[in-house]
Amino acid sequence: MQMLKWWVGALALLALACGEVSEPSTPVVRDGEGLLELPLVSTSAGRSYKLVGATFAITGPQNATITDTSAESVSLALIAGTYSIQMNGDWHVERTDVPGVTVPVTLVSPNPMTFTLGEGESRPVRFLFKVPEDGTADVGIGVDSGGWISGTLQFEASPPPGSRPPSIFDGLNGKSIPFVISYESATVARSSGSYPKQVQVQTAPVTFQLGGAVPEEVMQQFVPALQGRSMEFSVSASGPGYSYAVHLFLENLENGVRLELHPRMIIGADAEGYPLLVPTSMQAGDASLSNGSGYATASLHDGTFAPR
Repeated sequence: MQMLKWWVGALALLALACGEVSEPSTPVVRDGEGLLELPLVSTSAGRSYKLVGATFAITGPQNATITDTSAESVSLALIAGTYSIQMNGDWHVERTDVPGVTVPVTLVSPNPMTFTLGEGESRPVRFLFKVPEDGTADVGIGVDSGGWISGTLQFEASPPPGSRPPSIFDGLNGKSIPFVISYESATVARSSGSYPKQVQVQTAPVTFQLGGAVPEEVMQQFVPALQGRSMEFSVSASGPGYSYAVHLFLENLENGVRLELHPRMIIGADAEGYPLLVPTSMQAGDASLSNGSGYATASLHDGTFAPR
C-alpha cells in the first residue's frame, strides 16, 4: 500500500449579532438562554483573515440580525432552541494586512444553516470556506486543512402508517436538506495488484453541518454524535479513464449512529489507472441515516466531492 497525505486549506468564518453591534461585549446569559461566541477575525501561519460586507439573519425562538461586521468578536445571548442562520449581502474575505484585496474562497457550509443552542451552553457557529492555497486559517476555530463533500439530501415522502416504528427522522420526510462534511486531512491508501484499482481514504475528525428545516431531535441526537468522527470511503476504477465513489460512511458505534453516502459521478483515473482524488461535481446518488431506533433514506443531488 502506498500512503499519501492530502491537504487543502480551509477558512471558517463566523458572524452573528443581535441588531447592529460594533464593539465586543459579554452579554448576561439569563435562565433559558445560551451564548454564541463569534470571532470574525483569525490568524494562522502569520496571516489574518476577515469577513467583509456580510449581513446575517437568525430565525428561531428569538430573531436577530447583524448589519455591522466591523467588530473582531461578538458574543450573543439567545433563547435556547433550534435556529436557522442566513448569510446575506455582498460579502467577501480579505487579509487584514492587505485591506481591500479579496481572497478567493468557496463557501461550503449550507446557507441557511441550522444550529441548536442549549440552556447555559456556549456554541460556536461555523460558516466554512475553502481557500486554494497553503497555510490558511479558519476564522474563529483555528487552523484547518482538508477536503469536503457537500450536496442536498432529498428525503422520501412519509411511509405508509404502521409500516415502521416512529423515529427521530420522521420530521425529515419529504424535505430537501443541504449538508456538508468537512475534514482537516486524509490518509489515502492505494490497492496493490488488484482489480479494479482502488484507493481507500480515512479522514481526520470531521465537521458535519445541515441546513434547512431540520427537526430538533435530529440536531440534538444525530448530528452531535457524528461531530469529530473519522469518515471512511473508497473509490474504485470502473473502466479506462473512469472511476466512481463506492461507499462513504460516518459512524458513532457507541451511540449506534451512522450516515452512509453513495454518490454517483465520473471522477477519472491517472496514468496508472488509479482514481483521481480531485474536486468533482456530484449529480446523483443515495444516502441513509440511522440510529438505534430508526432510519431514513434520501436521494443525493447537486453536490461536490472534494477528497483532497
